[in-house]
Amino acid sequence: MCPRNRFRYKSVDLVVLDQGIDTTTLYGRLQFNILAAIGEFERELIKERSTEGRARAIARGVRFGAKPKLTKKEIEDLVRDYEAPGCSKKEIAQHYGISRSSVYRLYAENRQQGV
Repeated sequence: MCPRNRFRYKSVDLVVLDQGIDTTTLYGRLQFNILAAIGEFERELIKERSTEGRARAIARGVRFGAKPKLTKKEIEDLVRDYEAPGCSKKEIAQHYGISRSSVYRLYAENRQQGV
């Protein structure tokens, strides 16, 4: 429920002294609703522009998110280390500077692909 409806539902009135908004009057409610509609419109414009900008960036080949910590070669080495006997997952994680869960995830993603 949006704030303007929530106020009305709970029988609450808003009086903003420095802006002359008083929802106890007809004109105050009109002004409040107009400002709320303009704010909602601006938010939708921002959302639309952001979505368009992101789509254009993806079309140009921009990649979002963090850069991969490991190169292809390091991932190949990680898979070999993972399969080697006597090498703990904790040691592998420390060696490559990643978490143990990342070790498991990278191995699962790359073992069947044969990197």
